Parts: sequence; C-alpha cells; structure tokens
Amino acid sequence: MIRNVYLKSTDLKDINPIIDLIVKNYIVKWETISVIDSLNRISFEGIYANVSSPYYSASAMDGIALKASLTYEATETNPVILDKKHIKYINTGNEIPEEFDAVVMIEDVYDNNDGTISLIKSVRPYQDIRPIGEDIVEGDMVVPKNHLIRPVDISALLSAGISEIKVIKKPKVAIIPTGDEIIRDVKDLKKGKIIDSNSFFMKNELTLLGAESKIFDIVVDEYILLEKAVINASNKYDLILIGAGSSAGSKDYAKNIIEKNGTVHVHGISIKPGKPTIIGEVNNTPVIGIPGYPVSTYIAFDLVVKPIIGKFLNIEKTHKEAIKAKLTKKIYSSLKNEEYIRVKLGIINNEYIASPLNRGAGVTMSLVKADGIMIVPKNSEGYESGSIVDISLLKDINEIEKSLISIGSHDILLDKVDDLMSNNNYHLSSSHIGSFGGIMAIKSKGCHIAPVHVLDEDGSYNLNILDKYLDNDYSLVRGVSRVQGLMVKKGNPKNIKCLKDLLKDDITFVNRQRGSGTRILLDYMLDKEGIDSKGVKGYDFELSTHMLVASSVKDARFDCGMGIVSVANLNNLDIVEVGKENYDFLVLKEIIDTPIFDEFISVLKSVEFKNELDKLGGYIINDIGVIIK
Repeated sequence: MIRNVYLKSTDLKDINPIIDLIVKNYIVKWETISVIDSLNRISFEGIYANVSSPYYSASAMDGIALKASLTYEATETNPVILDKKHIKYINTGNEIPEEFDAVVMIEDVYDNNDGTISLIKSVRPYQDIRPIGEDIVEGDMVVPKNHLIRPVDISALLSAGISEIKVIKKPKVAIIPTGDEIIRDVKDLKKGKIIDSNSFFMKNELTLLGAESKIFDIVVDEYILLEKAVINASNKYDLILIGAGSSAGSKDYAKNIIEKNGTVHVHGISIKPGKPTIIGEVNNTPVIGIPGYPVSTYIAFDLVVKPIIGKFLNIEKTHKEAIKAKLTKKIYSSLKNEEYIRVKLGIINNEYIASPLNRGAGVTMSLVKADGIMIVPKNSEGYESGSIVDISLLKDINEIEKSLISIGSHDILLDKVDDLMSNNNYHLSSSHIGSFGGIMAIKSKGCHIAPVHVLDEDGSYNLNILDKYLDNDYSLVRGVSRVQGLMVKKGNPKNIKCLKDLLKDDITFVNRQRGSGTRILLDYMLDKEGIDSKGVKGYDFELSTHMLVASSVKDARFDCGMGIVSVANLNNLDIVEVGKENYDFLVLKEIIDTPIFDEFISVLKSVEFKNELDKLGGYIINDIGVIIK
C-alpha cells in the first residue's frame, strides 16, 4: 500500500494568504427575509429606519398632562390649585394631547376630592415628555452593513417599522466523515470502532457561525467512494470538510483525491495538534481535510474553517473577552442600585477608552450601539473621568479595534461614512454631543476625530479652534459645506420667512443643545438681528441631533427648528435657508497615516460618498479630506 508523504509543512502565519486564494471565486449572495427570522444573520447592506420611535410624543411617567405655564407659581407654601378640566390623567407611554406640553408625575399630584388638584412643584415645558424619535429617528441607520443581527437589533428594527431585510445568504458546507472504524450508533460500538462525534461538533460550530451544513453518510475507506462523494459535493456546496483521512496512513485518501481532481495547496501545518490538515480545491470549491483526533479537529476547525466561513460572510473571527478601559468622562450613579452603563470603545495611544452612551431605560439604540457594559456597584457614587474600569464586551474585539471613534457634531453623512467604511471591515463609531462637546472630548483624547462647525467672531468656521482650545497634537481636516436653515412643515403653513418670525405668538420653535454648532449659529444670528431669545417660544426645549429636531417639527406642537437641508429632505420638510457653514473634522495627529484613518479619508474622497451626498442634498464639496491646518 502506498503511504502519503507530507508536502512541506506550512507555517501558520502563511495560512491566511492561502485561505484568501481558495475563497477568491466565492460570490457573496443575499436573500430577503423577515426581520423576526433574522436572528444571527448578517446584514447585506445598511438598514435605515422607516418610522420614528416613539412615533408620537409620549408620556415618560404616570401622572397628569397639562400646560406647564399653569404650574409656574407652585411652591410648597403656595400650592397651585387646578380644575381637573385643565388636566388629563395619563399613563407611561400614552400619547400627549396636543393642547398639553408637560407631564407631572403622579406622586406630585394631590387630589383635593372636589374636582380640583393641588401642585407644590412647577414643571418646565416638555418635562417628562418623550419627543418623537427619542429612541429612533426616521431615516437614521439602525444597523450597518455586515452586522450580526442580535435580539436587541430585531427589537430596534421592528420599532423602526422594518419588516424585511436583506441578509447574506448562508454558505452551504458538506461534512464527509470517513473511515471503516467510524460508527453513528452506540449500539454498534465494539473494539476497533469509534463513534462519530467530530461531524456533529463541526455541524454545530457551523450553525453558530451562520452556515448551513449537511453531514453525509459515513464513507468507508474506499478510494472510489470517497472520490465520488467529494466530486458530487463540489458541484453543490460552497465548502467541503473531509473528516479524517488527511494524514499519511495507507488508507488516508483525501490528499490524493484532491490532488487528482484539483489542487492541494497545503498538506501539513506547523501546529500540534492539527498538523495533518489539508487545504485544497476541487472544481473551485475549497476542500479542507480535517485530522481525525478530536482535539486536532477542534484546532484545525478554529484556525482554518472559521476564517473561511468568516470570508464567506464578510465577518472576522470572534474573540469574546473582558477588558480594562479608561473612562472619557465622569460617571455619576445613585447609591441605591447596581447600574449597568453601556459604552462605546476605541483605542487611543495603545489604550482602550470607554465613552458612556445614553443611559435612558427606554433607549434601545444604546444597546445596539454599545460595545460593552460597565457595571457601577451598589453603594458607589460612580467613577471619575480617566478612571480605569472593567468592561464586559458585547462585540468582537477586532471590530472595536477597527473602529474610528467620532464624538462631536451630528450629521447624517456620518452614517454614510460608516456604511462605506464597513466594506473593508472598518467602522466609524459616532456619538453626538455637539461641536464643543467634541472639542472637549478630543482635547481629553477620548476620541480619534471630532466633527465640528464652530462659527468664530470673525465669521470663519473652525479655523481658530486649534489656537483657542487645542495644541500641536491636533489637525483640522476639511469636510463639507452645508446649508443651515429653519426646517418647517411641507408647504410652510405658518409662512415662516426669517428668524424674526420666531417672535410671532403662533410660532413654536425647537432648539439644539448648548455647545452645538447649530445653537452657536442661531445665537449669533439672533444677536446680529437684535432678537431676544426670551421672546422665542420653545427656545429652551433642546434636542441633541438634527434628526430629533426634524421629528419634532413634524409634531403639531412645533412649527420650526434649525437644521440642515439633507435632514429636511429625509423628513419631507421644507427649509428656509439662513446661511452656509463648514462641517470639518478635528483629528488626533497620532492617527494620521494609520490604516483606519487612511480608510476614512479614502471614503470621504470616494465617488460613492459624493453620490450619497448628492442624493441627500444640501452639501457642497471642496477640498474634502485635505488637512487645512
């Protein structure tokens, strides 16, 4: 009998190029499925919200709805007494009637049992009301491309009005167990026989990885039978795994069959256990010879098969673990409860940094966006900024290491950048806290880039930030010019033409938060035109993104809000232009010339990105991606 002789044993570090070679002909396929059936599937494209959540202005508390102005004089010594006809009892989640603009929690309401109530605390307008889109805003990206769909993602997708999505089709894998000694039924067990456990290990691993697999009938040690099984499988499956038969024994036929009908790239890897692994092709279908010993099977599967399936599904090998990270801002916590804080993670100066996300109990997207969980123990007041804390990971560490952390001003173009970066398994991880929040975040080295649009006293945008607030560790990269204006309902029913119209009694405005570039522009223009902000109804109602403002403008309570053209277009709103601005990126110099930053700049300069901006409208591109300071 002829025995196989190992080809030159291949170093493990040289395996990845070979894997790339044998999967080069594989075409990623997609299919449309129901969202409710999408658990553990991979998104084929970025998925955007069809509706906002909440879809209407909702009560955040059990209590009463009323006009906030009725409570302004309420104190413990001078309660306000209201007739019940001026209020409405309401439960958490109920729609707020349009005539009301605030909620008083039930604990602060005293029923006088005579048709009136007493209040001893005042409330501000829009207190304890969840605005339209507080959780998810119509047009926002819910999940990006190449994203593993989790239970929390399905909840978010359903809340966003999405019923069907495109997912990557599962690759089909043939598992062919071989050997005269292999049996399936324990009743057949006797000396010289081995129960087939490896096939089911591989099938279950493949299921977890997101592949479909079929275990063939056991093929006895006959060359012709195994050859027939391999050739047949090569015409129907995307990957073939031959269980055992890969070593140098007289009945180990796998290597010779692959060599006769295709190509053997590797016969023997410099690992122990797992050395006899074969990597080859038959009819352009990858064929892997898996060693028969269970531990060898495990090692070979982990090092060779998992990366192949990852290539098929556009995902990388996962490594679940816990890490230590530095907090980017102070975390306050009550002493009453053990608190779970969702965080975004990134790497700056070879150190993990953790940026806390929205802590609201009703914000599903904080879980969708989270990279990990930080636990604040009971009886702890929290952690100081810069503290080193333990993070339990929710995502693969490779994904986190390939995330460019962006903290600063909001623009929906950031979702488009993330979507395009994901083509090469990079991601832009964004948090929206306004331009000045971004300046402070990058100053403390809590992010890689900070999108900003800060108007200076000389009328320029962003150019003086480095001199005023930062040092030589930072640069400014040109982004886009964009149009700012007053977003109004379609047809502009209130005939709003300029900022002075905000003073009209029948106009209610919705504002951006302090420190945002949009708020700075608004205040600058109000001052320039001599408009007192105290006369603007709704000036003190602040939201953190353009999309949230747009959603509120759709609400009957509000007539307009500052925003950009692209967001107005997405939300079917009109816009009254008030000015143009530059939306640029502050950058840590230490990340310039790194692969992830090169990918970011490449996307900014790409034709695909320009086409996406043209679809959105309201952007002007000039020298995008150029370091201007």
